[in-house]
Amino acid sequence: MRARRTSSMPELSVVIVSWNTSALLSRCLDALDDARDGRDVEVIVVDNGSTDDTLAVLAQRRQPPIVIANTENAGFAIANNQGLERATAPIVLLLNSDAFVPRGTLDSALACFAANPRVGMLGVTVLNEDGTLQAAAGSFPTLGSDLAASVGYDRLLGQRGPSASAPHPVDWVHGSCMFVRRAAFTTTGGLDSRFFMYSEEVDWCYRMWRAGWEVWLVPDATVVHVGGASSRNNDVRRRTALYRSRLGLRRRMGGAPASVVLWCGMLAGLAGRILLRGGARCVTRRALGRQTAASDWELLRAVARMDPLARWITS
Repeated sequence: MRARRTSSMPELSVVIVSWNTSALLSRCLDALDDARDGRDVEVIVVDNGSTDDTLAVLAQRRQPPIVIANTENAGFAIANNQGLERATAPIVLLLNSDAFVPRGTLDSALACFAANPRVGMLGVTVLNEDGTLQAAAGSFPTLGSDLAASVGYDRLLGQRGPSASAPHPVDWVHGSCMFVRRAAFTTTGGLDSRFFMYSEEVDWCYRMWRAGWEVWLVPDATVVHVGGASSRNNDVRRRTALYRSRLGLRRRMGGAPASVVLWCGMLAGLAGRILLRGGARCVTRRALGRQTAASDWELLRAVARMDPLARWITS
């Protein structure tokens, strides 16, 4: 057991945003209690207007966290920024409520920060509950990769885990378990609140690199991530946010011409998907895929209303 620090400032702050995930949040906090291994850790839970028993569950914990209770769902970015503003430690971990940190991860992450003063953000290997890999990091998206995603081709490429065992620089890291140096947060201004959900961590990493900070992956540190627990009950809303965030990120990274091309590609991809579903249903009398034709039409209308020239995210 690690000796407890006597300093008034915690060694690490952990910010967890939750929306109607009380059972998973309890598992997350239990795992964190075990993983801290005597470290002085400040835990902050930002509740995004949950209607389940989240607040009651938090109040009943043996060591209740600091709670910021929003009256409505402010979105992932705003809620995390609220937690970042409240945090007092020099290193802050942004942790999803459906992510479970094992022992050793905090040690590896903090050691990497100590050894590399220009690292402003780092991520870890992200695992599914069955031990298989999720995409923990990657290269910044290009217009081509965004267009491929719009027609579903990105799924054919699969997801790759870390290719190296030692800590190393990457373009971006997964937002489910993201360690941030407070000085880097001060420099870059935190997550852009115009991303309601999706792509906000990629955008932040992009701004980290532009501001002179480095983003690294620590492969020997891990987290288990369930994924999509807060958003899976509202598929159209989730998909609309995904498309809007991809369009906004392309506007920032590639300018107006690239965002217009991507917008056209999104519309074409959705229209093609609707036609494909209709044809498959006529032949097989069964729906194709998880989404319905009605949800595809609703998403197509939502994307058609988006303005690819809007300067909502250009700074």
